[in-house]
Amino acid sequence: MGFLTELWMPIVVSAALVFVASSVFHMVLPFHKGDYGQLPDEAKVDEALQGVPPGQYMIPYCTSETMKSPEIQEKMKTGPMGTIRLCGPFSFGRNLGLMFVINLLVSVFVAYQAHAMNLSGDFMHVFRITGVAAVMAYTFGWMPGTVWYGTTKSGFWAYLFDGIVYGLITGAVFGWMWPQAAAAAV
Repeated sequence: MGFLTELWMPIVVSAALVFVASSVFHMVLPFHKGDYGQLPDEAKVDEALQGVPPGQYMIPYCTSETMKSPEIQEKMKTGPMGTIRLCGPFSFGRNLGLMFVINLLVSVFVAYQAHAMNLSGDFMHVFRITGVAAVMAYTFGWMPGTVWYGTTKSGFWAYLFDGIVYGLITGAVFGWMWPQAAAAAV
């Protein structure tokens, strides 16, 4: 755990800058505006879902035993097919706080990897290694969900772009602060 004392500054700074970039991408810039669409006749759907507890639901619902039944196969052909995620009470502040914690965790794992590799203080070397690790963390984590539960094409590309930028920010901060962090540890 010595790497935490050596690299706490790039961990915190990279997490904070990714948090700011994410806020700008989602609240200021337009490329996430179309991530979600409105259901036709939303009032009917809202009424139908009243009393359903928070959770993830599949439509049509099936199990491994019922998946091949003629009824389910017909429903899968004719639709609708999808998943529905119902959330509990929404807390914007709590969710923002949790996102910052996730950013910190990504940066802690990036720092651990860089420390374990005993990277030199060269900016480009540190940037490449830490940047690739952070890009993988910020992009590959959500991709299986898009395979199984879908997203729009524009949403896929927007989140991929986000993850690449977040990884480059993280790598740049570690590359920039690495010599200072290494010098502070001596």
